[in-house]
Amino acid sequence: MSGHETSQTGFQDFLDLLRAELGDVTHEVVTEIKRNIPEYDRPDPTYDQTLQLCTDILLPTFLDWVTDPASCIAQRDETCRTLGRFEALEGRSLDHLQAAARIAFHVAWRRTAVLAEREHVPTSVVATAVDAMLVYLEEAVAQARLGYQQATGHADVRRREERRRLLHLILQRPAVVPEAIEDLAKSAGWWPLPAEATLIAIAADAPCTRSALDADVLADFDSAEPCVLVPGPLTADRRTMLRAALSDAGCVLGLTLPLERATHSLRWARSVLGLAEEGIIPDGSLIPCQDHLMTMWLLSDPPLIEELTRRHLEPLRDVSDGQRKRLVETLAESVTTRATAVDIGERLKIHPQTVRYRLRQLEGYLGDSLEDADTRFSLDATLRAASLYRRRRLGRRKA
Repeated sequence: MSGHETSQTGFQDFLDLLRAELGDVTHEVVTEIKRNIPEYDRPDPTYDQTLQLCTDILLPTFLDWVTDPASCIAQRDETCRTLGRFEALEGRSLDHLQAAARIAFHVAWRRTAVLAEREHVPTSVVATAVDAMLVYLEEAVAQARLGYQQATGHADVRRREERRRLLHLILQRPAVVPEAIEDLAKSAGWWPLPAEATLIAIAADAPCTRSALDADVLADFDSAEPCVLVPGPLTADRRTMLRAALSDAGCVLGLTLPLERATHSLRWARSVLGLAEEGIIPDGSLIPCQDHLMTMWLLSDPPLIEELTRRHLEPLRDVSDGQRKRLVETLAESVTTRATAVDIGERLKIHPQTVRYRLRQLEGYLGDSLEDADTRFSLDATLRAASLYRRRRLGRRKA
């Protein structure tokens, strides 16, 4: 047997050893990619399935190819082009995909080195395997780049841009004539105009999975104030879709309104999103706007809140700051809850007699105005708004 034949036999044996390691290598590659590239570590199972499928195809195909360079690599090339198209449709550059490829190479090289040392594989055999990895990686990235270029010039991408313009036209103020919206809807792939729509306001730079959206959803993820328009109300299926697309994004589900009033749905949703970002309401994903309409309304005019507070509490102007604070605290509990002195005492952690004493003081300062239903309602709303306003100012000072 010649030296060349001995070398070749050693190389083939080494490839067989590498093939036996494929399961562990695949798992490590997926884990490392998710750990180092947050964009690929999403709750959406599509990402896990895509990463697993790609590694299950690309790693074994490398061993087949390096064993027989004439073997068919069409599946590898199509897989890589699909990955490139996916990145384009997600609105990303190829940077993340290329970083994932580098991670895969480093994992494979690290496992190769460990295996070679354990099995006493000649350096020349290891060098041949690593050279082949680099060639394979370069070809794979080239195919991904081709798929990316195809997608960016594809009709689907152009249609997405047309639908983004359609979304802006629907939300435009002053409103455009309905015929203009209908004409653009036709050119955007015959998008059927819904009677109602639900707008979702999304935090700037929030991670979004564009590919998880239904085909009839309009989206703009590229502006300073991203948003999504879902035709019709949010059914259970629509909510599942939104969880897949926006589970990692701070966002608010707007109200379902007639299409011609969709801009109000977005405006209110953005207001509630601002409340979440300020810490006035709990932050999170898929926050229902309808749960926070009153809070939004109460905080809609801060100067008016201050003026109403001043007018309602004018009789307490000469009271010391400490006493005023205690009286207002008790007044707020009484007006907003209409609870008994015992219940108010439990809420404020003071004796019921203290509550009764303060209420008698308040009667002395405010007179019988609290018996008037309109005054009581105005005072209730004002004190609630003032409490929210104080929380907002406190949050801004901390920030």
